Amino acid sequence: MTNTATPSATTPWVVGVDLGGTNVRLALYRDLLQAHAERLARPGQIMPPPAYTLMHREQVGDKRDAASVAVRLAAGIERLLADAGVSDALVPVGVGIAAMLRGFEGDVANSPNLGWRDEPFGRMLADALGPRRPVRLYNDVNAIVYGEYGYGAGVGAADVLGVFVGTGIGGGLVAEDRLIEGASNCAVEIGHVKVDLRPNAPLCGCGGRGCLEAFAGGRNLQDRLREELAAGQPSVILGLAGSVEQVTPGDLDQAAAQDDAYALAMYDDLVPKIASTLANAVFVLNPSRLILGGGMLMRMPVLRQRIIEDVPRYLTKAQIEPLSIVETQLEEDAGLLGSALLAAERLATPL
Repeated sequence: MTNTATPSATTPWVVGVDLGGTNVRLALYRDLLQAHAERLARPGQIMPPPAYTLMHREQVGDKRDAASVAVRLAAGIERLLADAGVSDALVPVGVGIAAMLRGFEGDVANSPNLGWRDEPFGRMLADALGPRRPVRLYNDVNAIVYGEYGYGAGVGAADVLGVFVGTGIGGGLVAEDRLIEGASNCAVEIGHVKVDLRPNAPLCGCGGRGCLEAFAGGRNLQDRLREELAAGQPSVILGLAGSVEQVTPGDLDQAAAQDDAYALAMYDDLVPKIASTLANAVFVLNPSRLILGGGMLMRMPVLRQRIIEDVPRYLTKAQIEPLSIVETQLEEDAGLLGSALLAAERLATPL
C-alpha cells in the first residue's frame, strides 16, 4: 500500500475496523500484542478478550462508492483517535471487510453488500489516512476467525477452521497459530465450493453457478423461499411470517421445528450440501476445531444442530477423533478484535 511507517513492536495502539454493507464499527485497542503473547503462553486457559479503549459505530450511508467510503472511514478513524487523545501516535489499522479480496494491496475483487467490483479500496484508504496509519485489509471472515482463535471459541487450538453463514458464506483458517490467506488472499472461500455441477445450476453472486452460497447463503435462501411460497407451495411458514414479503430463513427454521413437510424437505436438500462441504474441508485441512457462526446460522438452531450431527457422517475416524465442532463466542466483537490483532502483529513483524 502507499502509506508506510517504521515497524515498531512497541507501538501500543491499534485500530480494528469492521466494514459491512450497512454499518461500520471502529475500535481502539491498547497492548494487544502483549495480551496475545500472554494467551499463547497459557494454551488452553480461557482468558477474557481484551476490552477496547473506545468504540464508534456509524452507517455506511447512501454515498457508497469506494472513494467516498475511504474518505469517511479515514475521518472516522481520526475522530476516534482524537477522542482518545492519541492523534499524534503511530497507530496501525486493520480493516475486516465483507468482500472477496485479490492480492495483498487491499484490492476488492467483489463486495456484493457494498456493490463494489475491482476497487483498489486499500490504496484509497491508505492515501486518505497518511503514513502514520499503516493499514491492511482482511476478508471479514478471516478477521472473525482470527478473533475467535485468539480469545473465543478457538482458544486452546492451534489449527482452527471457521465457517460463517449469514447473507453469504465465508470461511477462515488458522494453521499452527498462523492465519492462512493463500497465494492471492483468497483462501478458504468455502461459500464458493461447487455443490451442483449442472450447467443451469443456481447463479451465485460471485458470477459462478452451483456454489454452496447460491443455495444456503441467507439472501439466496430467502429469495428461494419467497419465490416458492408465492407460487403456492403449502407451508406453515406463511402463517409465521404474515406475508410472502416478510418471509425470512428464520421462519423456515421455526417451521422445521414444527415438522412442516416443506421445511423438512428443504433441510433434507440443504443439510447434506452444507455438511458434506464442511467435511470435505476437514479432510483437506485436518483442523482440531471447527467453529460455526454467522447471523443466519446462529438464528436457526434446528438447521445448525442438523449440520453438526451430519458432518461426522462424511468423515473417517482419523478426522473425527481430534475434531470438536463448536459455536462462535465473541459475536460481533470477533471481527474488530481479529482485524486489530492482525494489524498489530503485521506492524511489529512485517511480511
